[in-house]
Amino acid sequence: MECLRVSFEPIPMVLVHGWAGSAESWRPVLDALKDRWDAPVVAARLPGSPGEQSGRRPTIADAVESVAELIEELRSPVIVVGHSMGAQVTLRLQALVPEKLGGEIVIDPAYAAEDHQLMPMIEWAAQINQAGPSALAEFFAESFGPALSGPDRERILNDLSATPASVISSYLRSEYVDADAVGLWTQTFRAAKRRTRPVLAFHSTLERALQERALPAPAGSDIRVWDGAGHFLHLEDPIRFASDSARWAEITVMSALTASLMKEPK
Repeated sequence: MECLRVSFEPIPMVLVHGWAGSAESWRPVLDALKDRWDAPVVAARLPGSPGEQSGRRPTIADAVESVAELIEELRSPVIVVGHSMGAQVTLRLQALVPEKLGGEIVIDPAYAAEDHQLMPMIEWAAQINQAGPSALAEFFAESFGPALSGPDRERILNDLSATPASVISSYLRSEYVDADAVGLWTQTFRAAKRRTRPVLAFHSTLERALQERALPAPAGSDIRVWDGAGHFLHLEDPIRFASDSARWAEITVMSALTASLMKEPK
């Protein structure tokens, strides 16, 4: 009996940080993936974030273009991984460069907010622009889970203080207020319809996971709930996150590869 043998080669991962974050914030995850993913793993640096000097505007649209250019440089399909605001970037990449993606992983994504949150978001962006990033320190600290280490807490707050208020405010508006925003429920649902690659979604609450389940999702997509974790759950247990992500990616990418080979004309 002849068997179809398929060799599986992992593809690169591109990590996309969240609101007022940095590429450096991924360090624990990068370290955890070294022994679990045998392909390049790159942390993107979004426009306006600490250490980024491209001159691009601090908007989701410019962030999407920036990450798309990074993906092009890798010369391979990739798995994009987005935390919080970064998940809006990965969501929009599904529509912009579907042929460059093998899959998408989102961590407590900052999308699917209720539509009536539009005015509060406009007001919040104005407050941030006036008061500066220090006004968000308490908001960020309240999002920390009990297992988040002291060094990770410090790094997150340092990233916040190193990000100009104008950058933080601009990103918030581009997430929820601007004409091309995808952060409110109706906008997110419309954008999710354009996904063609499977999505693994990590959520810290059942409520948010149920919202995720209500969104359109391609075959192979899955949702994981880390009950009791905080917003930075991937940093609370980077080994568990890396293991779960690598296992899902191996199974999903292998299945997609096998399916494509089976469809090829003989």
